[in-house]
Amino acid sequence: MSIKLQIARNQLGAALDLFIRNKDPFSVQALACGGSEIIEGLASEAQIPTLSTHILATFPNVDMRKIKALRNQYWNAIKHYYRLDGAGARDDDALMAEFSDAANDAPLFMGWLDYMLLTKCLPVEVQVFQVWWYATNEDKMSPEADPTPYRTMFPRIGDVGRQEQKRRLRRTVEKYRHNREILADPRTERGSLLRSA
Repeated sequence: MSIKLQIARNQLGAALDLFIRNKDPFSVQALACGGSEIIEGLASEAQIPTLSTHILATFPNVDMRKIKALRNQYWNAIKHYYRLDGAGARDDDALMAEFSDAANDAPLFMGWLDYMLLTKCLPVEVQVFQVWWYATNEDKMSPEADPTPYRTMFPRIGDVGRQEQKRRLRRTVEKYRHNREILADPRTERGSLLRSA
């Protein structure tokens, strides 16, 4: 594993661990966006299609710079003190007043999706998170998508509030974390989300 891939994997793993445990959404955002950017670059360099290349192929008129600026708005506010021109402090108070844990869903989903495209495997926790993401974003799914898998794992999750949705995610991760069938699948990356020093 290259050092850049290891860094991205560690960032995404730490971000998802914090997210599942409902801890420190600012750090989740910083780690998820940082890891996602590296993974996207590694996949691009390896000429492996990413979510961004899929979007461009499907919607060729999309301005990816604007999409990435929107994706990175909170991340930039979290990681930078100075304005882009360096002439003073950024004023991010109004933007960050809108920030919530829900802003972490998309960077985590995108980063781990690109990771899977690059490595061909995912940790159990990420597999559960992806199904949870589909279940909580059913309105964003293709009309042809079969909702049975995510509705079965997370029944009627759209009818409950965010805290209950996250509680169900934690419970389901615990349920499947040691599932022998999933762990035996070659598409499952074994080991902890958090890597040792």
